[in-house]
Amino acid sequence: MEFLDVPTLLQISAAFNVIAALAWLVLASTFRIAPRASWLMVASHLVRVPPLTCGDCLAHAPTALRLALPELLLMSSVVLLLFALRRMVASRVRARHIGWISVLGATGILAGVAAGSVRTPQLANMLSMGVLAALAVREIWRGVGDRLSRSITVCTTLPFAALAVLSLVQASLLLFMPGWTERLLTQPQPGPARAIAGLVVTVGITLSLLALMIWRLVMRIQHLTHRDPLTGALNRRAFELALAEAQASLTRGRGFALVMIDIDHFKRINDEHGHAAGDAALLHCVTLWQGALRALDRLGRLGGEEFCVLLPLDSPGDLAAAASVAERLRSQLAATPLRWRDADLPLTASFGVALPVVGDATGEIAVVRADAELYRAKAEGRNRVCVATHLGGASS
Repeated sequence: MEFLDVPTLLQISAAFNVIAALAWLVLASTFRIAPRASWLMVASHLVRVPPLTCGDCLAHAPTALRLALPELLLMSSVVLLLFALRRMVASRVRARHIGWISVLGATGILAGVAAGSVRTPQLANMLSMGVLAALAVREIWRGVGDRLSRSITVCTTLPFAALAVLSLVQASLLLFMPGWTERLLTQPQPGPARAIAGLVVTVGITLSLLALMIWRLVMRIQHLTHRDPLTGALNRRAFELALAEAQASLTRGRGFALVMIDIDHFKRINDEHGHAAGDAALLHCVTLWQGALRALDRLGRLGGEEFCVLLPLDSPGDLAAAASVAERLRSQLAATPLRWRDADLPLTASFGVALPVVGDATGEIAVVRADAELYRAKAEGRNRVCVATHLGGASS
């Protein structure tokens, strides 16, 4: 079919890269969505354009330039793409690891050109791209695999996996297919199958990264909606939703406890040291408590200096375990003063612990009981944990 000839496919691919670069440019400069990652994607798409549009431009260029330049640009595109991906998924892979792979690939390309080899530059490029694409698959899986469904994660990684496979197939053809190397000199453009595969993979990778960007934006919006802007703890509305979900699970044997917390003499901190010190004290407390809690525990700021922790229990009704956690939070705060303007400000808090009641849809009864224990802790001298042992009475 004439409209699928190689020059047309290459022009379509070049046009797609230009349009994609403009889209990422808008995300970076206008909407300020992950600007560093978006700028890296702009560069990644733009360096792909010259090899697609200037195949004939290099037909009469020196062999070294004709062999090295397209390979270096193609590898640079993948390296930039991986750096952008690394920012999108908060990857744990170190930038220097990507750098070392790219340096080794570029060295192989240049060394092959210097030696007059036709095969070595492409072989070095294909192997480097295969490793980088495989690294991208791993980082997506590790970065978002536990927060997205299995099917979505697979779809997101599929274009990168395809790039890794195609790169390794090309490397295998260079190594083992007789006459394949000679074709590189006689054919300035890729074959139809390779051109189509390149276009499909480019489109797939771009759509995958845009999907990751949208996911990141949604996560950011959810974070702003559900989190207290100062401390990062759950806000009151989000904590109430978590409490309602925990209360609904209570009938299925999944117990929990509530720990109400109030920072002692917080008004005195504001009056004597200013509101900036008060904000620092709130952030200091939350940082300590979140570090001492499990990932499944929920810490919420209900207002002012009042907080509440929702503690899922391994054994329903295990009040002693909840009291132990509260005591750990209390003692850790008492032992860790806030460093404020070259002085240590001692901080303490009072704690009230209570279990929920079956049939209370919103968990309001547990909140009232834990709050009553909190006020009892304050009345008895503050900096202590009081526990509601049964519905009708309480003891510490």
